[in-house]
Amino acid sequence: MRLLDRHVALFSGSLRTLLQRESDRRRCAGSPYAWLFQPYMGEELVALACHASDDAQPVISVAAVVLDQHHVQTSRAWVATIANTQSANATTLRRHHCLYGTSVALAPSAENLGTLAEFIGNRPLIGWQLDRSLDRLNALFKKGLGFGLPNAQVDVAKLHQRQLRRLHPQVDIDSRIGDALDRWQLPTLSGHSVLGESTASALLYLRLQREAE
Repeated sequence: MRLLDRHVALFSGSLRTLLQRESDRRRCAGSPYAWLFQPYMGEELVALACHASDDAQPVISVAAVVLDQHHVQTSRAWVATIANTQSANATTLRRHHCLYGTSVALAPSAENLGTLAEFIGNRPLIGWQLDRSLDRLNALFKKGLGFGLPNAQVDVAKLHQRQLRRLHPQVDIDSRIGDALDRWQLPTLSGHSVLGESTASALLYLRLQREAE
């Protein structure tokens, strides 16, 4: 996985998280999801963007898009809002559809969560402020499938900060993805769609990879 070799130190995961992943791996050893815990040997990654409401019945809009060493493959994307349409706040659900550019609402069932897990596979995940994005999504996975996403993860925000400090130690570090895109002369985000955000984080990741060469 040449894309990730230079950034192993940025893999997210405390000791507690690693122990939990190992426990999940053992528990899922005989399940259809056992392969998700196997090391990935290919060259692809998945860029993830996720926004969740603070309601008791959360509404979570998700986009996952595949990338390789050279291209972001927007034709290979998974985009949906995950919510229990019977109990979720209707206003919040409409807001997510409009604001985050999703047209499909899926119940947080094991079947639907399994579809997302299989789309991501065991490929490494990247994303802007990825830990924050995954908190609510992993809670759904644990409830519906019995495990959180076990994939290797790289936070593009941390990668951006490290690269910027290396090149310009005195420059203020950008905390928003839009500012980071401007900094690296990449197309700005249009709106707040989750597909746009996941694509932007993928483009930023590839740009930072080239900068590190």
